[in-house]
Amino acid sequence: MNWSLIFLKINKLFRSIPMKKIIFLLFTLGFTLCFSQTQTAEVPPNQDSTAESKTPKTVTPAEYPGGIPAFMQDVSKAIKISRVKGAKGQVRSKAKFSVGPNGVIDQVMVTGTNPDLNSEVERVLKTMKTKWTPGKIDGEPGSIWYAVPVVINFD
Repeated sequence: MNWSLIFLKINKLFRSIPMKKIIFLLFTLGFTLCFSQTQTAEVPPNQDSTAESKTPKTVTPAEYPGGIPAFMQDVSKAIKISRVKGAKGQVRSKAKFSVGPNGVIDQVMVTGTNPDLNSEVERVLKTMKTKWTPGKIDGEPGSIWYAVPVVINFD
């Protein structure tokens, strides 16, 4: 099929139809396409009852004997500064740990700028012998997460 012949036939067809009719047909076709679209109503998602049952209603935090200040004091006593190499000025680490249902620290994650301090804080937390009073989730003993900053000044 020759494209030039098709173009000539279309050109003849449009020359025989007045421009007002072509514009009217284009507008009519455009409005018809716009208004013929179906509208769907937004249906809010159903509330999942299982999601509500998984969210704890009451959480009682785990308690260290003597409170958090006593815990921080025990951690600072156990950190061996000699194991932290090349530190100058103020060095920070953030320790995240979980106290399990048995009152023992079981998961430890430490982040910070000095890898030696991070590993030392992790070592201290993993080797602590003092048991916590376990936290409770909905009245049952459960794992409770804590985040504790560790800041040491090297002068």
